[in-house]
Amino acid sequence: MNVRSSFLQLGISWILRIGVVLSVIFEASGLLLNYFQTGSTSLGFTDQSLWRVRGGNFFDFAYSTAGSVFAGITAVELVSLGIATLMFTPYFRVIAAVFYYSVEKDWKYAAITVFVFAVITTALFVF
Repeated sequence: MNVRSSFLQLGISWILRIGVVLSVIFEASGLLLNYFQTGSTSLGFTDQSLWRVRGGNFFDFAYSTAGSVFAGITAVELVSLGIATLMFTPYFRVIAAVFYYSVEKDWKYAAITVFVFAVITTALFVF
């Protein structure tokens, strides 16, 4: 294993670590904000906040979450941002793996990873 290969593998592992940590930070912040605002430990989902979860696909959910966070941060938006971050983490990891296998010129695994990327993308558009 050469230095470039180990550097790329380390980068891929950090993508997973950072994604999970950011997700936990967003979700915990949202729950704490909700507790300080309402005194309750349960999130009160209104019809306005639930429409993001019920309809559309994941990319619509992520786009509307990002837009609502920039409009004003509420507890529901922070928790939604945490969920979106957690779901994007393996997605970005697969993108990094395609890059890694391409740099290593391991075309068999690059092709397999591109297939996995296509499956994940399709699933996120459908569900």
